Amino acid sequence: MRENAGINWFGLSGTGGWLLTTRPRVSTLLRIFFVLTGLFVLLFLVYWVYLLFFFSFDRPPRVQEIALGDLNGDGYLDAYLAIAPDGEPYVHPDYLLLNEGDGRFRDSGQDFGEAPSFSAELGDVDGDGLPDIIVGWHGVKVYRNYGSGTFRGHHSVGNVQDGIYRLHIALSDLNHDGHLDVFGAGCCGGGIPGNGGMQQLFHPTSQAWLGNGGGAFSTTGQSLGQLGSQAVALGDLNGDGFPDAFLANSSSMGASGNAQRGVPNTIWFNDGQGNFSDSGQRLGQMESTAVTLGDVNGNGFLDAVVGNRGPDEIWLNDGQGNFHDSGQRLGNGLTRSLFLADLDGDGDLDLVLGGETSAQVWLNDGNGQFRRGQEISYDQYEAIALGDVTGDGIDDIFVAGVESYQVWRGVGDGRFTADPRTDYREKP
Repeated sequence: MRENAGINWFGLSGTGGWLLTTRPRVSTLLRIFFVLTGLFVLLFLVYWVYLLFFFSFDRPPRVQEIALGDLNGDGYLDAYLAIAPDGEPYVHPDYLLLNEGDGRFRDSGQDFGEAPSFSAELGDVDGDGLPDIIVGWHGVKVYRNYGSGTFRGHHSVGNVQDGIYRLHIALSDLNHDGHLDVFGAGCCGGGIPGNGGMQQLFHPTSQAWLGNGGGAFSTTGQSLGQLGSQAVALGDLNGDGFPDAFLANSSSMGASGNAQRGVPNTIWFNDGQGNFSDSGQRLGQMESTAVTLGDVNGNGFLDAVVGNRGPDEIWLNDGQGNFHDSGQRLGNGLTRSLFLADLDGDGDLDLVLGGETSAQVWLNDGNGQFRRGQEISYDQYEAIALGDVTGDGIDDIFVAGVESYQVWRGVGDGRFTADPRTDYREKP
């Protein structure tokens, strides 16, 4: 009987030669290794393709809002561009364009950081007589003007309520102390997942900060509602002399943390000390994205034009802050901005509606009835502003993206003529 018959230790044959009896096993393992490696590489590529499409890295950043004002004291309206990219986590700096007269702009070359900006307002918040730049993003930033349109660094206004992902801001003296304050319309809520659902919800809300006249602010501590707001307009809506808030709301948070689209707009009355109370009015049921106030029917009270994802609405004020639907519907797309001004010289307020890829002029008959006027086209990543950038006393439409701008000169009869598009930055 042979010892250890039939057993092959370490691949040794019974004759003392080497037999690579493990070769089939090694070959199989190598095949499995290469298959798994290939799958890993494929999944890695699919992941990055997904990111490219989901985050839209290949798309240019969008100008969210343009604020016009004379920032360097030369008598011409300059333009601050609040920029937030469509494809986060990429970020992009804001730009300041200085007007050299007659609607010709140049880049100031100043550094305004790299963070997503959703809105911007201009006003003197530190009492030195120079307009500062206030930016709404995940909070509120203040860039102080040091003269000649020079800005250095920024500081934050204060704490932001949980649930506010982005802020759309407006400035006014909310507590009647002679200093500019900040009202922030907040969007869009969030939550902490856990145990198969949302462990904690953070509802969207709005809030206000009161300025001390020296550039510092303190929060009022109020959380104004639980609706996600895309815009706010301030004005005395109930005739008591204090600026109230009309909030254009777009969404709310469901119990499971999902967004509920299409919620009513709300009005908050100011007691004169910067404290707001809900008027109880629930206006409309659209996904609202913009709002502006003005007396469109000539009765002396501030009315509201509300921009929606869909037909826009006009709400008429009875003078006590009670609004009713005029029944008019303007346009039928996504409205990003609204401007009221007398465009045709007849003494009433006309409307410019800024959509995704075009601006529509609507001319007022004096009684709050609007007829369609000129349409002006632009790129989807650009924004518009209304103001006299050419210095002739007539409002113009200013269009700007992250590389170029175009001025549409107001004629004075509700029409606009286009200047050539001009690059203000070199293309990469």
